[in-house]
Amino acid sequence: MVAVTVIFLLMAAGPGTSGAATPGVPYADPNVSGYIGLCNQAGQQITSGSTTATPFVWRAVSSKPAPAGYNGAGRSATLMAYLPMKVLPPGDWSSEQLTATSRYSNPDSPMAAATANDESLQTFVNDFPPELDGFVQLRLYLSAPDQEALVTQYPALDIQVTGTTWQAIGGGSVNCNSGTVTSIESLVQPGTSSTTAPYRGTATGRSAGAGSNSTGGSGGSGRGKGFPGGAGGSAGKGTSSGVHAGSPGVAVPASETTNHVPLVAAIVIAALAVLMTLLFLFIRRRRPSEPTPPTPTTSS
Repeated sequence: MVAVTVIFLLMAAGPGTSGAATPGVPYADPNVSGYIGLCNQAGQQITSGSTTATPFVWRAVSSKPAPAGYNGAGRSATLMAYLPMKVLPPGDWSSEQLTATSRYSNPDSPMAAATANDESLQTFVNDFPPELDGFVQLRLYLSAPDQEALVTQYPALDIQVTGTTWQAIGGGSVNCNSGTVTSIESLVQPGTSSTTAPYRGTATGRSAGAGSNSTGGSGGSGRGKGFPGGAGGSAGKGTSSGVHAGSPGVAVPASETTNHVPLVAAIVIAALAVLMTLLFLFIRRRRPSEPTPPTPTTSS
């Protein structure tokens, strides 16, 4: 009777049970609720591919509906890649956005869309080489107006990278055409769509140091254009390496910070030197002149 009960509970739980460890995956994430299905440009689900494909995938679909508070108007989702590490909890793993924020139509099937401007999985692998048997964890973060990004509960998918190929481990089937989805990137960059040529500019930069990161934390190094905010979300992509404990923010490229530091320092030093010189001259000018000693006279 006990065995029958256990089998029944396992069948009721189904795949993607929150916190369940996927067989063959060398880690567990207690925050996982549901799984992610990946889709190609033709609207077909795929379970493997090339890490050099740009973008990585064209659509990511959740197996679970959006929870209350995240299923109303203005709902959005973002696909993230995380580097599993045994020495740190899942909330502290390094991460990078694979898509910008996306608005989707069906709250029962949250999804994120990529554009030709988005990068390949190889970019993430180069930035954060997988440490545990080539595994990378994908997460789908949901956001909504007047809500913080939902980073404490999320659908996820484990993929294993071997050379320049990736393979999904676990997960299940999804309907890639269960709704419509639009990347905000295609709205703020006119002409960006699933058919445009890959972007070759320098929209993504580097950032380093403390500050808000892509999942809402005190970041380390970053790369990208920021993570969606709670109030509706904003377009962009970013990366983080550090403890995720703060509120979502925007990564600042290093070219806008470190490159200007020497120039600013030189200007400040020069200004101080000029002020010190002027102060010295002013003090000398105001200093009373010493009286001239009287010329001694000789008596006749």
